[in-house]
Amino acid sequence: MKAKRFSACWMVAGCLGLSPGLVAVEVNQSGAGGAFTSIQAAIDSGATEIIITDSGTYLEDLQIGSPEDGGPAVTLTSTKAGDERPVITPEAGRAYVHTHRSSDTPDRGAGLGIFANGTKVSNLIIEGNPDLTTVTANGCGAVFLMADNVVFENCLFRPAAETGSKIRFPNTLVFLGQQGADGVAVVGGRDTDGCIFRKCEFTGMATDKESEPKAEDGIIITTGFLENGQAETLARSDHFSVVGEPVTVTFEDCHFHHSHDAGLFPSDRSSTEAASPITWIARRCRFDAFGKFAFRGRGANVIVEDSIFSRTNQTNNGDSENSAVAIQKQSSHFPDGKVTNCLFVNCGSANAKRAYYGGCNNDSAGVLTIDRCTFDKCVSGVGVNAAGDAAAGRDPAGPQTIVKNSIFHRTGFQSAPAVDNAGGPLAASANLNPEGLYEAWRYGLPKEGGHFERHFLWSAVFNNSNTPDVENAPELVVENCLVGSIASEDTRPWTDVVALPTGLGDENNVLGCRLVNGFTAGTTVEGIDTVVRNTPIFLNEDPDGSLPYALAPNSPGRGLGFTPLGGQLPGDCNQDSQVDQSDAICLLSYLFLGGPPAELPCLGGGRDDPGNHALLNFNDEGVVDLSDAVAMLMWKFLGGPPHPLGVKCVWIPGCPVLCNP
Repeated sequence: MKAKRFSACWMVAGCLGLSPGLVAVEVNQSGAGGAFTSIQAAIDSGATEIIITDSGTYLEDLQIGSPEDGGPAVTLTSTKAGDERPVITPEAGRAYVHTHRSSDTPDRGAGLGIFANGTKVSNLIIEGNPDLTTVTANGCGAVFLMADNVVFENCLFRPAAETGSKIRFPNTLVFLGQQGADGVAVVGGRDTDGCIFRKCEFTGMATDKESEPKAEDGIIITTGFLENGQAETLARSDHFSVVGEPVTVTFEDCHFHHSHDAGLFPSDRSSTEAASPITWIARRCRFDAFGKFAFRGRGANVIVEDSIFSRTNQTNNGDSENSAVAIQKQSSHFPDGKVTNCLFVNCGSANAKRAYYGGCNNDSAGVLTIDRCTFDKCVSGVGVNAAGDAAAGRDPAGPQTIVKNSIFHRTGFQSAPAVDNAGGPLAASANLNPEGLYEAWRYGLPKEGGHFERHFLWSAVFNNSNTPDVENAPELVVENCLVGSIASEDTRPWTDVVALPTGLGDENNVLGCRLVNGFTAGTTVEGIDTVVRNTPIFLNEDPDGSLPYALAPNSPGRGLGFTPLGGQLPGDCNQDSQVDQSDAICLLSYLFLGGPPAELPCLGGGRDDPGNHALLNFNDEGVVDLSDAVAMLMWKFLGGPPHPLGVKCVWIPGCPVLCNP
């Protein structure tokens, strides 16, 4: 019987791209073909390639490797996709020790623990259970990861259905740990360096009761309990960095949504100034619906590329450092951040208590650089601030935010779907103007029945209200940006505002959202003279639509802001999701007959526009012309070279999404 089982596994392993051999085994709950009926039993057998062939729900506490010694890498996968993927849900969970906690107080509970470097996990649904309090009082997470170079691909992480509590701090849905205890890392130990999450989904709300979680009053995200099980944070680390041992974790093509608290939250708690950095990277990710931030680095570097953020900072909370993306000082670490080609929609809210919450914020950290981003309907755009005016403990260079080549529109406004100052849905608000916009800057003020807190009353496109004449004062630098409308724009000089007897903490002094909060005479805000005021024209304002927030051909700001990425087959001129002679005909028709097509498929429609040039420059020469159509036919029929981007689906900026790389 076992020989038959291994024979079947060789066939399945080949289809999944695994290495056939006697280390590959099957799992299914029926035991068909001699398969294991328990995933942990398959792991314990010594198999290193485990293939689940059914769509069952496995109530098991799983562990790959040992916390002390690691172990051999394991590939754990399934033959299923989508909702048919098998579900792994914890039975009781296990609690683990890591550097942030005492050696005698394991407190990060999870159903799946991974300690073997190089492990690969794919095509699974992995659950935490908020109601489990067997090993910790704060629910049970889905994954506890303490290994290097682990790859998760095409996995869904979520709270289990039929639960109603929270996975709360110190637990999280997915926790990335570091070998050690009591604030001391094991030198050379496992610390999640090189781990990658690819094409995964993280949701902080079980959706068995409500598809879009909301409380009775219609709030989208709430800090209170719902009928749905919840996870407070989607992915978190609490590392103590080590000299010579940098840690980099990458999230690619992932979807993060519906967390009443936070999305990605790496932190570096080490007091060693010379320690190597902790860096988390998000590429081509989607973030939506967060009570607090979507991605914040506390002592840890943050890099975000080609990603979309919406509905962040939707709830009241006590933090002072948030926005959709934020960096923050931790101990002696002043992290840097880079945000490139990203879109921010409905970020911040009147319900969040702080008017400077919005797109990006630097709180007492290093340098935050924002390039080619678009911000629409955010309470504030970008900012920099420090905890008080005392210079002690700051980066000697002072925290700095640099924003360039970016577009800001309708700052201070919000629109549905989002929340109003009471946390209810904007669609039910009487304060929407004829364009369906809500003046979020106004309705958070106490005089309007809201609750912005003192010193946090002022919203702006560029926000730096710190005192300029202190040592290491925070600095905001603006380069070549387009700014559209600003809600009830207050154009008073900042010097006049701060000179008012009642000061910045008086809500009656707040007359509207502003272009700049801060002194612009070469002190706290520089480069405002490079800002152009005009109204951008967006072709599609749905962040989940086709080519979201692409600029119209006649729009101001062409060449600035976010450029959406589209999955394309290189050479697919007629957009039929295949490349053949019809695409050569399409290109020739465009070049010599005026169409069809009258325009090429990517933004701008012309052959010299960047997306079309990348898509159709088949011979990798300077321009798209007759020779590219010839090169396409040579490849198709005479064995000529393929397109320089290859023959598989790739991301091309400015093109529609026709495939998923």
